[in-house]
Amino acid sequence: MGKEIRTPLFSIHKGLDAKIIAFHGWEMPVEYSGIIDEHKAVRMSAGLFDVSHMNTLKISGDGALMFLQSISTNDIATCDVNGMKYSVVGREDGTFVDDIVIIRKSNGFLLVTNTARKEVLMNWLNMHNMHKENFTIEDVTDNTAILALQGPDSTAILSSIADRPGDIRFWHGAEILIAGIETYTTRSGYTGEDGFEIYCRSEDAEGLWQSIMDAGDVKPVGLGARDSLRLEMGYILSGMDITDENNPLEAGLEWAIKWRKDFIGREALLKIKETGVTRNLVGLKLDRGIPRHGYDILDDKNNKIGIVTSGTISPVLGVGIGLGYVEPGYSHPDTKIGIMIRNKVYNGMVVRTPFIGGRT
Repeated sequence: MGKEIRTPLFSIHKGLDAKIIAFHGWEMPVEYSGIIDEHKAVRMSAGLFDVSHMNTLKISGDGALMFLQSISTNDIATCDVNGMKYSVVGREDGTFVDDIVIIRKSNGFLLVTNTARKEVLMNWLNMHNMHKENFTIEDVTDNTAILALQGPDSTAILSSIADRPGDIRFWHGAEILIAGIETYTTRSGYTGEDGFEIYCRSEDAEGLWQSIMDAGDVKPVGLGARDSLRLEMGYILSGMDITDENNPLEAGLEWAIKWRKDFIGREALLKIKETGVTRNLVGLKLDRGIPRHGYDILDDKNNKIGIVTSGTISPVLGVGIGLGYVEPGYSHPDTKIGIMIRNKVYNGMVVRTPFIGGRT
């Protein structure tokens, strides 16, 4: 694990005796006090994540908006300054390159993208960078740290060391000082809880982390609980729930497609919409057992009808939950299914997501 990249907070994680794993080229904390303990802390009070492994790109210049409009399914032109948009980047045949978050700032755009798909996405952006004289793409991941404070107490905790973070609207950002440190802070997250994602210079990361930890009842949270928290909300994960083989219509992301504008893959997706998808991404809940990525989904006669893409045990519900693709005829809520786990069929059903009530 010696060749992996370390975030600016690696010494903090080691000092907290975190369990460190290799994660798509990074050395990242997967847990500190335990996944269940950290998960419940975020649901009940507050937890602090190091998500500096996320790729961060600056796109600026006169042609930046036109470029983003061409490669993304959502309408970035309707995003106001300091607003955020979730979007899909797709190929000409409608399949995923990746999903991204775009933040519109006064001097350009910030793209936050998945670590697992960095090379694929960067190759795609560079291949379609047809008007590079009008804008620039700058990878600022190495000099940017991202901390995520999530949980119902996050606003109160941050308010004790920052100026009015509670005034930031959901899915918007602002430049604010936190404990005297310059940050760009957004009201957003990947947990379903109220919370903030905080961007700062790498050299300020340790001071910012410690200031937030000292400001209230905050637990450090690793990647393990990040995954169980996002799954309880039914949030998809690139590389697991969406891959080169999928398209946003079967993944339930038509809400992020704005048909009135042109973008790469629009014509292919219109044809798929007209003819219908061949599978749907659905929520799965088991009576017993834990679904995992790659497990077969079966009908009531044990015929394979799909495959699990993500799964875990829900710390809130106490049962196995997951996401998976099934044939359209089996995608309706309450449809009974089985999942093959180590040569044994475990019963369950298709359910609506989120699996628990959302807070945001």
